[in-house]
Amino acid sequence: MPATVEELEAAIQDGISEANSILFLNQNILQEYESRQQKINSIATKLETDEEALSSCVSEISVIRDQWLPTLRNLVGKINETFSRNFREMAVAGEVCLDEHDVDYDKYGILIKVKFRQTGQLQVLSAHHQSGGERSVSTILYLVSLQDITNCPFRVVDEINQGMDPINERKMFQQLVRAASLHNTPQCFLLTPKLLPDLEYSDACSILNIMNGPWIERPSEVWSGGECWRKVVGSV
Repeated sequence: MPATVEELEAAIQDGISEANSILFLNQNILQEYESRQQKINSIATKLETDEEALSSCVSEISVIRDQWLPTLRNLVGKINETFSRNFREMAVAGEVCLDEHDVDYDKYGILIKVKFRQTGQLQVLSAHHQSGGERSVSTILYLVSLQDITNCPFRVVDEINQGMDPINERKMFQQLVRAASLHNTPQCFLLTPKLLPDLEYSDACSILNIMNGPWIERPSEVWSGGECWRKVVGSV
């Protein structure tokens, strides 16, 4: 404490000056505080409203998802059953599953997993793990698995047998013919520049030989000789 009255008065003046400098540094400090407080209250009210709307939307999405997701899972299960059975006849093992991502519906998809060797593991179908022929086999078996659950007038498969070895090509053709010859299935066209000899056809299949045109010398000679230039196999 100051020792004299003069020192005390001087200290009081210093304190008053310091207080005044703090108080009058920003003349609008109180108004700014009140304004920001109003904004905080307004944002808090809007946040509460948005949270209620979000909760309502999430509940609505959940109800809609419960309507279509079980049906989708059931369809994928049927595809997987047919795919696995057909794949065992041609290779080792394969399965089809639904790739779910909770509420990220744009990331949903179908995973095709195959195994062509006894010692291997099921791997997702991709160019990094399977050869071109193996991917062709997997693709056609997946299409065959869709045969019973899709409603379309016809299906066209273009040169799916290219890149396959003769054993897989013959097995693939037998499965394709069998699936396309079933009752109430869509018409199926297989377009290919060549087919293996002595393939097994059903009474529901037709073979059409198509020449590319009389002005192409080599095809014209082949056609005149009775050979096949291009074949189309389809169920009727």
